[in-house]
Amino acid sequence: MSYDRASLWGPANFSGRPPARLVVEGLVVGVVTAGLVAAAAVTGVLTGVLTVGTVVGAVVALASAVYLFSTNAGRVLVGVVALSGGFLAWWIPGQTAQAVLAARGESRTVVVTEVHVHRYEGRNYLKNSCSVRLPDGAPVPTEAWRSCAADARPGRRLTMVFDPEGAVPPTDRVLPSSAATALAGPAAAGLALAALCCVAVIRSQP
Repeated sequence: MSYDRASLWGPANFSGRPPARLVVEGLVVGVVTAGLVAAAAVTGVLTGVLTVGTVVGAVVALASAVYLFSTNAGRVLVGVVALSGGFLAWWIPGQTAQAVLAARGESRTVVVTEVHVHRYEGRNYLKNSCSVRLPDGAPVPTEAWRSCAADARPGRRLTMVFDPEGAVPPTDRVLPSSAATALAGPAAAGLALAALCCVAVIRSQP
């Protein structure tokens, strides 16, 4: 294998099946990386520190990439692991919030207090969002978007889905049918990240 190709994809200097120690190491690195990224992101959502969870997940992905780089893994694979891990850390929180609402969310009536018009000049497009409150006057921390139609006016009643435990903000988006449906994509992406880490380790054989 040429030097350039070995540098990009890893030397993989073995014939036949890869050494068992590399397979084991690859599985450990992959499972730990994907597991920690997912755990940090999910924990951030459930504890109300979403940004912290995302940042911790991204740091874990970067640390894994640095480790792979130090083991002579292919530079392309190292880069893909870093990008995939960062994307997963960013994507999982939103999907987790949807899963929580799909599993235990409650529909509640809210009252529009103010309508905001968002103008997208480049596309000649308008979109409304509505500030809302509960009927008892309690403010709602998020705006309604999907149900805030062009004819929305203050005083109009809309429906949003709330988490009774308050772990995630309410939404008026169409939610997945179940928590499993919401998390299916991130689970598949996590497995792909683990597989990438495993391949990178196996191909790092000098």
